[in-house]
Amino acid sequence: MLEEIALSWFRGASAKVSLETQKKSIVVHGPNGSGKSSFVDGIEYLLSQGRLQHLAHTYSGRRQELGVINTGAAPDADRHVELRFKGVSIKGMIAPNGACIVSNREIIANWNSRRIILRQDEVSEFIKASAGDKYSVLLPLLGLSSLENVAVNLRALGRKVSEIASYTRLQDRLSQLDRDWRAKFGSDDWEIVKEKLKAIYRAHMPNGSEPTSLKALVNDLRPVLDKVVSGLQSEQAAHLAIRTAADQPLKNRLSEVQRLAGEALKLSEPLIETRLSILESTYIYAEQLNADGSVNCPACGQSVLASDLRAHVAREKLRLEAAIAIFGERNAALTMLADSIAIVQSCFGRPELGGWHGAIAAGQIKDHVSQFRALQIDALREGKLDASSMVFTKVVHCIADELEKAANHVPPSIERLVTDLGMLEAASHFPEMLRLKSRIEQIDVLTDFITTMENETREEIKAQTKFVVKDISDDIQNMWAVLHPAEPIDGVHLYQPDGLDKALDIALRFYGREQLSPRLTLSEGHRNSLGLCVFLALAKRDGKDGPLVLDDVVSSFDREHRSYVTDLLSQEFSDRQVFIFTHDYDWFVELRTRLAAKLWRFKILLPWKEPAVGIRWASNAGGFDLARELLESDPASAAAKARAVMDTQLSAIAEVLGVLVPFIKGPKNDLRFAGDLLERLSKDCDRKMRRKSGDEYAAWDVPTLKARAAHGLLLPFANAGTHGRYVSKGEAERLIDACEAAIASLSCETCEHPVWNAAVNDHHLRCDCDAIRWKL
Repeated sequence: MLEEIALSWFRGASAKVSLETQKKSIVVHGPNGSGKSSFVDGIEYLLSQGRLQHLAHTYSGRRQELGVINTGAAPDADRHVELRFKGVSIKGMIAPNGACIVSNREIIANWNSRRIILRQDEVSEFIKASAGDKYSVLLPLLGLSSLENVAVNLRALGRKVSEIASYTRLQDRLSQLDRDWRAKFGSDDWEIVKEKLKAIYRAHMPNGSEPTSLKALVNDLRPVLDKVVSGLQSEQAAHLAIRTAADQPLKNRLSEVQRLAGEALKLSEPLIETRLSILESTYIYAEQLNADGSVNCPACGQSVLASDLRAHVAREKLRLEAAIAIFGERNAALTMLADSIAIVQSCFGRPELGGWHGAIAAGQIKDHVSQFRALQIDALREGKLDASSMVFTKVVHCIADELEKAANHVPPSIERLVTDLGMLEAASHFPEMLRLKSRIEQIDVLTDFITTMENETREEIKAQTKFVVKDISDDIQNMWAVLHPAEPIDGVHLYQPDGLDKALDIALRFYGREQLSPRLTLSEGHRNSLGLCVFLALAKRDGKDGPLVLDDVVSSFDREHRSYVTDLLSQEFSDRQVFIFTHDYDWFVELRTRLAAKLWRFKILLPWKEPAVGIRWASNAGGFDLARELLESDPASAAAKARAVMDTQLSAIAEVLGVLVPFIKGPKNDLRFAGDLLERLSKDCDRKMRRKSGDEYAAWDVPTLKARAAHGLLLPFANAGTHGRYVSKGEAERLIDACEAAIASLSCETCEHPVWNAAVNDHHLRCDCDAIRWKL
């Protein structure tokens, strides 16, 4: 159990200031800016090894030194944060530049700051989060972070396997060969292909013995057709070259390249492959990130909210993957265009086309042929030539048109020979196609196995998530029922949206109607209440290794629901050390009245003055030091403050003691001030207050006399202070002392616990040592 939080020149603290718990839970009240959150920051600072989430911005300095160190600290000041336990302590020493060295941190290694600390601005954070972010918040609690990392790494492994094996390149090559095969044979039916090849064989080798295998057919046909080609007359050879060149679909392939280039231009990204790889790592980082403020995406450099990083990464991945797909298609189309141009260039280089070149009369056409023959094929394949330029397009189109004209004069015998050569060329690639298919199948088997493993891991995550979510949902619903009894809002539970493995949201019934999100119908106060239930349910399950720290979490709660929070803490966390920090004095008094003094300690912070003074404690938890703070500067305000403290404390005390007051018709019946309550309290003390004397309990008149004395001063001095009339310092001081004495008289001088510390069989209330009693 945490026994002390000590701060020195840290945040609002100047010289060493300590919050000592006396091995109890504790409630701290202080005005806004008095330094309450400095103690919360101290715990988080050591847990996070010298970082505070709410200071994660550029203005706090590289090591947050501009926000962590009290601005009044001297260079040689002892700057530290210390958590003390029985016999051991954890201490963080802070250098002037903000560097922090933490000793013995292993003692709190199992504490999870997200599960033990809840601040005012975080109450509804879970409710407002996206379904994916809710899942990420719960993932460590589900105990599935390791499984989720396995699933993410399996997905990355599958992609890496495809990358290393050049899976996309293999598929592109196979697709190209398959297209050529279909273009030449018009079918992938093996019987049809075999008959066409046999027909070629019979046409050129009528007396030969037909081979039965594809390999034999190709091997036997190639020398025969090569002999036919070499035996062609010059004119026939020229026709063959023209027909071969004209068969290349230059225009179609250029058009496809230009279309895909236009698509790629819209998605133009530098270092796209590298950035996608970085995104894979960023996704894992985003799953584990718990930070406020903005972070820079490692892949694109954009500044995004930390809470939105996961969604941003997912969007970037889809965008970059789509871009890569387009770039891949464009590169494949460029390769096909380059292959066609290479074939045409090869044909143009044959000597038998010398006559055709000489017959081209137009100077512009000759220039286009020269430009076409000068095209660098490797540069085109690598995308270094602009295939979308007007000059490139004009040259290619001109050549295609001239070839088409020339091809009209090719005799049928040459047409057949070109067809036969095309079929033979396509058939010769069949072994390569088989090798490619086999390789792709091997890669598919491996990647399918990896995908199956990933899917099975996801299913295991889903099954475990369902079980744990049901357990957490039961706690949330039970806590909601405590905070909102008999309200027509129930059935609060976590659920996984359909079709989304990595998402969670909250559903409820609102006046009998199912709602898939609390943001549809709940007010801000109810959403904050639900957020508190979620935090406490998670803390109950995952934060048992540390205290529960609540920093001003009921600011949006009305008095009734604040009271239910007290009930909830008593019921669910009686075995847990709890730290409550609040600026709400009414709730502080209620907690002090209702929570057992044996288990809880109560402290008040005085208003903060300046860095050199720092955080200051009131001498006791009565609240009257807040009034004493005003004695020097404004005695009338000090008197008014004393009355306000009495109004609040006596209302709570009268309720727990059952002090009866006359009924007043209308709303004023609920507004009883200190004067009325002191008058009734003094009378009830005569009848009900008893003090142990030997073996008997006798009437005790001290509380009665103290109450009458305070009542006598409240009327002249407090009324004067409240209504702006003159009150001297001495008068205000007498009033404060009398009021403090009246309240203190209701506590035991021996055990220091109030008379309402415990109830005995509906017969009487008593202090912890039973020295004083209040008859019921």
